[in-house]
Amino acid sequence: MPRAASICLVRGCTKRTARSGRCDDHAPPDRPWSRTSARNQLRDAARRLWDRRVRPRALARDGFACVLCGEREALEVDHILPIAQGGTWTLDNAQTLCRQCHAEKTAKERRKQ
Repeated sequence: MPRAASICLVRGCTKRTARSGRCDDHAPPDRPWSRTSARNQLRDAARRLWDRRVRPRALARDGFACVLCGEREALEVDHILPIAQGGTWTLDNAQTLCRQCHAEKTAKERRKQ
């Protein structure tokens, strides 16, 4: 069932409403709504920077090998100091680890908390 017509909320305007309680002359402009908060947009931009610039440089700097065991397969680039604990998305906070060493480091960090 359609809503009853009403007049514009703006004082002195007697036109019928179109949406948001205001007439076409006083309605706010259409803006696309974003599901991503500003904080998440910054995080996503930092992650893209990490993937494009920091990660390849860390792999090359560490000789495409795990810095702990020397493994050359299943490599991952890890934050030395996690972002959640105040780490940065920069090259000096990156290290190359194999999947097993990375899992062990992550488990050790979780036990500390």
